Amino acid sequence: MAEMIGFTVAARQPRLLRSNTRRLAILLFLAYSSLITIFQGVQNILLPPVVQRLAPDAKVSTMALLVTLASVTTVISLFVGGSVSDRTQSRWGRRAPSLALSWFAAMILMPVMGIAGSVALLAVAMPLLWFALNYYQSVLLAALPDRIPEDELGFASAAIGLGAPVGIFCGVNLAAFASNTLVGYILLAIPFTILTWTLLLLEPEGSSADMSVLPRQPLSLTSFLAQFSSVRERNFALALASRFLMFLCYFAVNGYMFYIVQDYVGAARVPFGNVAAGVSILLSVMTVTWLVVTIGSGYFADRIARTALVVAFASFAAAIVTLLPAASARWPIMLAFALGIGLTFGAYFVLDLKLATLVLPTPETAGRDLGILLAAGSAPGVISPAIAASIIEAGGYPALFVFGAAVAALAGVCAILIRIAR
Repeated sequence: MAEMIGFTVAARQPRLLRSNTRRLAILLFLAYSSLITIFQGVQNILLPPVVQRLAPDAKVSTMALLVTLASVTTVISLFVGGSVSDRTQSRWGRRAPSLALSWFAAMILMPVMGIAGSVALLAVAMPLLWFALNYYQSVLLAALPDRIPEDELGFASAAIGLGAPVGIFCGVNLAAFASNTLVGYILLAIPFTILTWTLLLLEPEGSSADMSVLPRQPLSLTSFLAQFSSVRERNFALALASRFLMFLCYFAVNGYMFYIVQDYVGAARVPFGNVAAGVSILLSVMTVTWLVVTIGSGYFADRIARTALVVAFASFAAAIVTLLPAASARWPIMLAFALGIGLTFGAYFVLDLKLATLVLPTPETAGRDLGILLAAGSAPGVISPAIAASIIEAGGYPALFVFGAAVAALAGVCAILIRIAR
């Protein structure tokens, strides 16, 4: 039974069943891939044409509204998912009940998105779906500090990191070739269901029913702010800032990829003259390079002592790559941009996930604190649509790429200041 957030977990942790680390990492990779498949398929392929049909004269601002609403619930759910699962007492463990419930909620909401015939319905369904999916994400990734030994964090982080490019590739291609919107949502839901339950059944956690908790603390502003006490830790705060800035770059630029290809590059310059196919090609190029570099990063991740330094270098490289489309809207430049983003974010995602685990202050609140760091990667989604829309209106798409490069460089500066004892 899940305890309320006001509880504090005591020193005694739940009993975990012995896991095969490699098998657990592979199952986490598969589950995470299926999650990213939904995010990418919906936001990049299924949603933009629907928004354009429902609001043809205000597609950019409408898309910004929907993404902003979804991002608000994302930030909340990442924190709540970690906090609630930290305090869950059940025979199935701390995390499994939350994974199952969030999966169930997503399965209800995805068909609703598929049949939505108004912006108002999308404005309700999309934030709720994003809440369920990101709650799931927070709980899923808590397996890293919970169940992975520190000397194998690099391998496990790389395995989960592979889920991003694989999910992007599967998501955009499943959605792009669906016969209609509802079928697209069904196709995205199938692997999510199969792989979630494969993880839950093949790698159970063990009981947390006898986990010790302290008495409930009264709800107050002080007790609420205490949930964010980890931010006072220097390394944690720098990792938080670096992650926020890096994902601000990613969301601001890639969140408008459909419209960038349509309005900046132009359908006439895209292969087959098809905007959706053009987006699919760019994201597929990004995926393949992301996949290759993630495999390489995974091999070296557990051998790299200066993880924060390498994260900083990846951020600086991403800043350089993001400047390329500002100079030209030609299709080959966009392909080079996709290639560079795949390389830099592939390395960044693996090592930053390891870094996030290394800067967690205590294991007792690992889910909560990891949720805060994950929220720092999703919070830019709250502000990036409005920022990006304003920049596009004022300076066009080239200005958007310049902005993305600037914040990626600042992310590198924050990462290079992190000091972890070796």
